[in-house]
Parts: sequence; structure tokens; C-alpha cells
Amino acid sequence: MALRFAFSALLLVVVLSSLQTVSAQVSDPGSDAGILVCETCEITSIAEAVTAAEEGSVIEVRGGTYPGGLVLDKAVVLRGTDGAVIDGQGEGTLVAITAPDVTLDGFTLRGTGSSHDKEDSAVLVDAERATISNNILEDVLFGIYLREANGSVVQNNVVVARPVDVALRGDGIRIWYSNDVVVDGNQASDGRDMILWYSNNAVVTNNEFNRNRYGMHLMFSDGALIEGNSLNENTIGLYVMYSRDVTIRGNSMSNNAGATGGGLGLKDVDNAVVEGNRFVNNQTGAQVDTSPREPGIENYFIDNVFAFNDVGIAIQPAVRHNTFTGNAFIDNNEHVSLMGRGELKEITWAVDGRGNYWSDYAGYDADRDGVGDLPYTSQQLFESLVGDYPELRLFSYSPASMAIDFSAEAFPSFRPQVKFEDPSPLMKPAASPLLPAVAEEPQTNRVAIGLAGAVGVLAAIAGSAHLRRRARFPIAPATAVVHSGGVS
Repeated sequence: MALRFAFSALLLVVVLSSLQTVSAQVSDPGSDAGILVCETCEITSIAEAVTAAEEGSVIEVRGGTYPGGLVLDKAVVLRGTDGAVIDGQGEGTLVAITAPDVTLDGFTLRGTGSSHDKEDSAVLVDAERATISNNILEDVLFGIYLREANGSVVQNNVVVARPVDVALRGDGIRIWYSNDVVVDGNQASDGRDMILWYSNNAVVTNNEFNRNRYGMHLMFSDGALIEGNSLNENTIGLYVMYSRDVTIRGNSMSNNAGATGGGLGLKDVDNAVVEGNRFVNNQTGAQVDTSPREPGIENYFIDNVFAFNDVGIAIQPAVRHNTFTGNAFIDNNEHVSLMGRGELKEITWAVDGRGNYWSDYAGYDADRDGVGDLPYTSQQLFESLVGDYPELRLFSYSPASMAIDFSAEAFPSFRPQVKFEDPSPLMKPAASPLLPAVAEEPQTNRVAIGLAGAVGVLAAIAGSAHLRRRARFPIAPATAVVHSGGVS
């Protein structure tokens, strides 16, 4: 009896061990993977795993390189770990999502095709509520393309554009007819555009869209929130067209220097709120064209910083109903430019006694309430001439421009018409909590730059002293022959 019990126990141990081994080939007890794919697993193909999966399954792909051309037609979670790669070898789209509620997470995707007609993409989504997160996209034509993919999330991805001429690149992130999407924490730089077209109520936050053609191009998309993004070193940082109820808040738009570009463009935009952004060192900080387009609508520029731009704000003569309050205009070549002949009308420059800060304001604040006691007026003759003849901008801050403005001050008959007047100019810039932080040089860099500057100054002084000694005691070259007639 005891021998029979021992034999049964041994048989049970063997069976359980076998079951554990088989289970380990399908899933990992330490993870939530329903199906495990790896080079040494029972399933070695992602496509095979998708075929075998049921709705709601989790597929974990552990390491290795796998071919592209995948179609996710079930609501699965496809998760890459240990550096899993999907490589298309230069052919077609890598992953096409055709079922709702799919998650693609943690992969390196590289090597799409090159067809603009077929829109070869790293990830093409044709279904609702997809989540595309934590992926690295390399050598791709189009990066992440949402097409009628309402309610999808694109988060914490890095898109590295194909190194070809900008006209031959695709868009890093393209969103088309997809409402209620979230685009957060992504990097899509050195590509063509980030596009949001015909897609309402998008939330675009904390992304880096730098060194592209359009950092972001938004068109026919109402109710968008664009917040906390870096839109720097593009031809155009952010261009918004034919949209309403757009909030643009807390973004950095700097060093956008296209010949006709700049930081922000508004074209036929209604009820926009532009608040707490930094516009620094752009061709044009912000350009306003036919915005708002509907009667009874106002656009608001609140607590922004426009600094060191060629033009702070450029406004078309037909533009009406824009309110500017709490903004800081600091050392722009031209704070406000009127684009063409005409007058600025129905533009509000102060609300409840609070106007804007102007770095060239020459008034005073006798009662020390933080608001100048004299209005700020834009009435510089050279600036007005530049508005009519933009090529004269070459002479900004030159003796010629200063002479022209001095003449206008000395002889009132030469003074141009007042461009605009801020009745309540601020005495110092506002410090909005929405403003993005200014990147500071590391301490080691500042010390190195300071030392280099000091060395340069000392070298200049030493060189100057050496030249003075040489001038005082000229030394004939070694090959010169000295004779009674001079040096030859």
C-alpha cells in the first residue's frame, strides 16, 4: 500500500513538471503575457501569435528581430520587451491596426517602404481606441498615422525621420479624421510635419516637434488643446487654419526662421486663446491673418513673451477683434508689424487697466502701481517705412535708421501716423506660471565659456602689447639685409 502511494505521488510530480514546462513555452509566470513569442519559444512568429490569440489577449515579444507587414485584426495587446524589433527591410507598412482597442507598446520599428502613394508607415491605425506607446521608430517614411481612429492615444514614442531631403520625407505623426485623440510626450524631430487635420477635441501635450518643416500643422480641427510642447527650429512652429475654440498654452516656439514662417500662424481661426507661450528669436513671433473670421468672436493673446524676434506680432490690416494683455514685447526689431497698407482697428491692447510690457517704453510710473502713466504709442518713422518697404529691415539699428527716427522727433511734420496705442503699458514683464522654463547652460559649460572668454581677453591684451612693442622697436626679418640705404 505504501509502495503504491509513493508511486502515485512520483507520477503526479512528473505530470506537474511536464505541465509547467509546456506552460513556460506559452507564457511566463512572472508576467501577464498570455502568449510568449521569442526565438527559442514554441511560437517564434508575431503573425502566428496574432492568429492564435483570442480577443483581449496579451502577446509578449521577448527580444529578437521580426518581419514587418503585420496586421492586427483583433483587440490584442502586443508588447515588445528586451529590445524586440520589427524590421520591414524597406518594404511597405510595418504594422497595420484594423481592429479597435489594440495596444502596440515597447518596440523598435524600422525600415518602412518609400511609397508616398501607399503612405508606407511604421504604424497605420484604421480603427478606434488604439494605444501606441513607448516605441522607437527609425528609418521610416511616415511614422504614426491615425486614420479615422477616434479616441486613440499616441504616447512616449520617438520618431526618427529617414535622412533624405525634407520634401521626400513623410510626416512623423499624422492624424486624419480622428476625434478625441491624445498625443503626449512624443519626440518627432528632423522630419517633415506633425499634422492634425479634420480631427476635433485633440489633446497635444508635452511633445518635442523640433527641426521639422511644420512643427505642427492644425487644420479644420476644433477644440484642440496644444500645451507644453517644444516647437523649435522649424520653418514654422505651429500653424492653425480654419479652426475654432483652440487653446495654445505654455509652449516654447523659438528659432523658427523660415523666410515666410515663424513661431505661430493663425489663419481663419475663431475664439483662440494663446496664453503663456514663449516666442523667442523667430522670423515672426506670431502672425494673425483673418482671425477671427466670424462676427462677434474674439481671439486672446495673454501673458506671452515675444523676445528677440525680427517681428513680434504681424497683423493683417483686415484683422479685427483680437485682445492683447499681459504680454511682454522685449527687444524685437519690430514689436508689431502691420502687413500691408491700412490701419489697425478694433484691436484691444489693455483690459481692466492692464496692458502689455514694451521694452522701449519711455514713460514713467509716478504712483508706482506697475502701470505707466503715459500710453505707449508706436510711432517710429523708420518702422513705418519698413512696413512699406520690407527690404529696408536690413538697416535696422543702423545710424541711418536712428537718424530717420531722430528727424521725425525733431520735426513733427515728418512723424508718421500712430500705428497703435497701449493705454496702460506695464512697467515690467508679467511672470505667468504657464510660461515654459528657460533652458540654462550647465554650470560646467558656463565656467568653460567664462574661462575661454577670459583667455581670449588676456590673449588680446598680450597681442596688443606685443604689437605696441613691435611698433616701438621694429625688428628686421631674418632674411633682410641692412645697408646704408635702408632695409631690403
